[in-house]
Amino acid sequence: MAREPGNLEAHRVYTEGVSDFADWLATEDQDGIIRLCSMLGALLLARATKDSPLSEEILTAARAALTATA
Repeated sequence: MAREPGNLEAHRVYTEGVSDFADWLATEDQDGIIRLCSMLGALLLARATKDSPLSEEILTAARAALTATA
């Protein structure tokens, strides 16, 4: 696991992968880190509230915010 002491290579590779993914998500209008955190937060909250109307509302709101054009 990347969080375990002594596994610095795994931590470095994971961190680099997260950074690269955030860079890939970036747009001219939105920072990639913000987009990544929004996506993951929305997914976590939607799963935690599954089988309720709130779950779909969370995903819809995140989708709208992340795909909005300025």
